[in-house]
Amino acid sequence: MAAAPVPEMAEILKLVAEQGLPPWENYPHAEARRLSIERNAYWNEGNPPVARVEDLLLDTVPRRVPVRLYVPEGAPATGPAIIYLHGGGWVICSLDTHDGVCRRLANASGMRVISVDYVMAPEHPFPEPLDDCVNAVKAIHAEAWRFGADPERLAVAGDSAGANLSLAVLLRLRDEGGPKLKAGALIYGVYADDHGTQSHRDWGGGDYLLSTATMEWFWDAYVPDRAGRTDPYAAPLHARDLSGLPSLYLSAAELDPLKDDTVAIVPKLEAAGVPVDYHLWEGVTHACIMFSRMLPQADEQIAEIAAFLKERLV
Repeated sequence: MAAAPVPEMAEILKLVAEQGLPPWENYPHAEARRLSIERNAYWNEGNPPVARVEDLLLDTVPRRVPVRLYVPEGAPATGPAIIYLHGGGWVICSLDTHDGVCRRLANASGMRVISVDYVMAPEHPFPEPLDDCVNAVKAIHAEAWRFGADPERLAVAGDSAGANLSLAVLLRLRDEGGPKLKAGALIYGVYADDHGTQSHRDWGGGDYLLSTATMEWFWDAYVPDRAGRTDPYAAPLHARDLSGLPSLYLSAAELDPLKDDTVAIVPKLEAAGVPVDYHLWEGVTHACIMFSRMLPQADEQIAEIAAFLKERLV
């Protein structure tokens, strides 16, 4: 039987189609970024409360990196924390677009979540967004007391381009001598500039929220020199050595042009000795964890990620 969206996902796709919104690549990058916040406002209405939300700045070099701390009700004075890297193709989205995801992850896990506001391409191409993320993780580890975080119980998580950045962060930390994180969660990630996969052919035409054309636009902004797209920190599928990483949760969405990125990297990670917990979420598209307002599977996946991270951090 051909894959098809679950009823709630079909309703979301219908809602988006009825809006008739032009694709991201039709806009200048800065305008697309602004619109991503506007378009995602609906999905962040009625976000659940947490005990405390605080915007902070990390004094990193060459620039200060803004972060947003989420502390759930009942969190201990000092405890484990999840560092979250939002998706958006390295070009769009923000702390605000992923506010609901971070609140739900904090509540589901009972742990602090620290969302990182890294710089965006094309104004800041590779490796600058990754540099911000690496520097943020190192600063959070070094100044864990500022966040009520235990520096020995940190994880990194991210969706889409944020999953790419999360895996690249873990590779960079391994290669640069730490700090060592306890776990990672990689949600429907992009791991290579390969748009000829079966999942791109099946789901990249533009009817399932993320298109192949949009992914090409994202890559052109993030790594404009195509020769640079085999750098393992930009495209981890090209890494020759994936060993030495912590336990990882990886998920893929069935109706997603990026599905085969995850399908391809899971066996490479396992062959390198990395403990992997892989899940395929059927009947949903890319960006599905953003849609808790209408999609039960969004909260189910967040709960699953939270349980994985809690098991390894608490």
